[in-house]
Amino acid sequence: MRMGRSAAFAVRALIGAGALSLALAGSASAQQKITFTDLDSLLREKPLPPGRTADIIATRHVDASDLQIVVARKIELHIHEDTDHTVFVARGSGVFRFDGGARGVKVGDIVTIPKKIVHGFEADPGSEPLVLLVVETPS
Repeated sequence: MRMGRSAAFAVRALIGAGALSLALAGSASAQQKITFTDLDSLLREKPLPPGRTADIIATRHVDASDLQIVVARKIELHIHEDTDHTVFVARGSGVFRFDGGARGVKVGDIVTIPKKIVHGFEADPGSEPLVLLVVETPS
């Protein structure tokens, strides 16, 4: 599926807003300060440890959904029984494996994964880890 420039910009703006909300401290109330951060800062503060293949570096629960920033060299094939996932590739390139198939992914790609579909990710050999913004929604 190809998107026009304005649709792609809107998706990036939405994802950026979601990533920014991960950095907000606590709930939005008059007594708390709103804080800002950026993806580079989050990645510097919580790099992928040596020997580890994937890590959630930030998460935010919003209503029934979760928004996560995941850094991964490899995410083994797995399944989610009761949640759909929308994954935005923010950094890196690699392969998305799913239910017997595979497809290359790169920065800007959006992958929608329905519940009960076997899937996983792997960064290209010798490249930086994938950075994935993941919205997990009950279906």
